[in-house]
Amino acid sequence: MGSQPALPPLSTPTQTDLLQELRVEGLVYHYPGSDNGIADISFSLQRGSLTVITGRVGVGKTTLIRTLLGLLPKQSGKIIWNGLEIAEPATFLVPPQAAYTPQIPQLFSTSLRENLLLGLADDVSPEQLNQAITTAVFEQDLALMPRGLDTQVGTRGVRLSGGQKQRVAAARMLVRQPELLVFDDLSSALDLETEQKLWRRLFSTGHQRHSAVYTPTCLVVSHRPSVIEQADTIILLEAGRIVFSGTPAQFNQEMMGRNIVF
Repeated sequence: MGSQPALPPLSTPTQTDLLQELRVEGLVYHYPGSDNGIADISFSLQRGSLTVITGRVGVGKTTLIRTLLGLLPKQSGKIIWNGLEIAEPATFLVPPQAAYTPQIPQLFSTSLRENLLLGLADDVSPEQLNQAITTAVFEQDLALMPRGLDTQVGTRGVRLSGGQKQRVAAARMLVRQPELLVFDDLSSALDLETEQKLWRRLFSTGHQRHSAVYTPTCLVVSHRPSVIEQADTIILLEAGRIVFSGTPAQFNQEMMGRNIVF
């Protein structure tokens, strides 16, 4: 018998595809030997939007974003970029497509400059670096450091405050200008004024990527009202499942109806 013709490969997104829509369908992950995890998670992110995942401690918020990014292996479901399924999230959702800052940012025992440019080529301009630092509301802190970007941060960033470490981690993400920014409680160590500045700057116009305007899409884990009120969409998790998705106004009504306080 003659051999059958090979099937054409399935279309997959490429590392040059600018994000227009990210869709998650039926995402499932449970920790081994446990019922804890997430189940039947479905939502979509539109280009340039801010989506906040919120809920009580232990409901699966961090598990959701780690599964989305391929840091935990999904057991079911699809992750779809501009209509095309991502086969390997762990290798696709990395810069320049996505960048992630966990609850406790990882810094290295080296200079601020090296922490910010970690793994990047030498072609990052001073303007690009300064823009990332300013957007992350770190420029005033940097100005007070006698050695500037050559300041040594110490083991795991011990010489920086919690808020400074979070903003350095944000600047490290921003200098890469990924399509998707994923923050796990980024602003938990920031005061209200600094936090509001960061979000305003992040979504202001004028961020340049080469010859085009940089339009970030953000997925954020947070329970802080100052973040939630700026969201386009809020996703509420309970016991690993989405129980609500809507606007801040709709969310406030939902919270009153459920009598939930974080």
